[in-house]
Amino acid sequence: MAAFIVFIAFIWGGTMGGTLVLARFRLASGDASLWDHLLVRAVALLAVSISMLTMGLVVSRTSATANNADIVPFLWLATVIPLVIPAVRWQGITRIPSEHWVYTSVVLSAAGGFILAMTTLVRLILQNPDFV
Repeated sequence: MAAFIVFIAFIWGGTMGGTLVLARFRLASGDASLWDHLLVRAVALLAVSISMLTMGLVVSRTSATANNADIVPFLWLATVIPLVIPAVRWQGITRIPSEHWVYTSVVLSAAGGFILAMTTLVRLILQNPDFV
């Protein structure tokens, strides 16, 4: 089981790392084309979907309590919302570029993993008080 969890951690790290590298190289310059924006956001959507799916699989396999994977769709939605928000411009100046929205999605993905872990821990403690 530990090897499975390490494998899942590598999947999450690889997909998120690839997304961050792609966002950095494609969107960091101010002259990114529409194709660059669509490519990076599509890769980020794929990475977020893979990471949430694998985290849901880990929670459903390792939990001795009721299935915690029912909150995964809500966490996935929270991580996808920044990917559909366009760059914020105000008076002709880009205030929040697309690159930052991709970074926000990656951070929310990591926060989703933490939320899943804490939910599992709380449900374990509530079902087995002698566990503590």
